[in-house]
Amino acid sequence: MKTRTQAQQIANFHSGSVLNDTTGCLEWQRALSNSGYGQFWYQGKDVRTHRLAFELHHGRPITEGMILLHSCDNPKCCKPDHLREGTMQENMDDRNSKNRQAKGETNGSSKLTETQVLEIREKYQTLEDCTQAALANEFGVSQSRISDIINNKTWNHI
Repeated sequence: MKTRTQAQQIANFHSGSVLNDTTGCLEWQRALSNSGYGQFWYQGKDVRTHRLAFELHHGRPITEGMILLHSCDNPKCCKPDHLREGTMQENMDDRNSKNRQAKGETNGSSKLTETQVLEIREKYQTLEDCTQAALANEFGVSQSRISDIINNKTWNHI
C-alpha cells in the first residue's frame, strides 16, 4: 500500500475547505465531529482541521496549555486569520459575553421547561400555603433547585 507524502496530505487538506463569501470563513466540507468541528486524517492521526490549519500557517504547534478560539464562532472554520491561541477561561468569557452558553431548556441536564419555571414562580408568589418542598415534590426536583429558581440564581434569563 502506497502512503501519501506530507506534501500530498497538506494539499489534500487544503482542498477540503471552501471560502464562504458572506462570512469570510474557510469552511471545512468533509468529516465533522459531533460538535461540528472539521476532522482530517493527518500523519496517522485524526486531527481537528482548525488546529491543523493554525499549526501549518504558523509553522509550529499550539502552545502547551492553550486552546484555539474562533473569532467567527464557526466551528467549521479553519481560516488561520479567524483563529488565535487563548486560555479556556478566555474561551468561556467569550462564550458568555456573546450569550452562547446553554441555559434553560437548551441545557442538556435541565429537567424543567420554561413554562414549568414560570409556573413555579407564580405558585410560590401567589399561593399562601405553597412551600418550596411541596413544589419540589410536584415538579420532581430538589428543594434547593426550587430555591434557586425562586431567587433567580438559575433560570434568571426568564
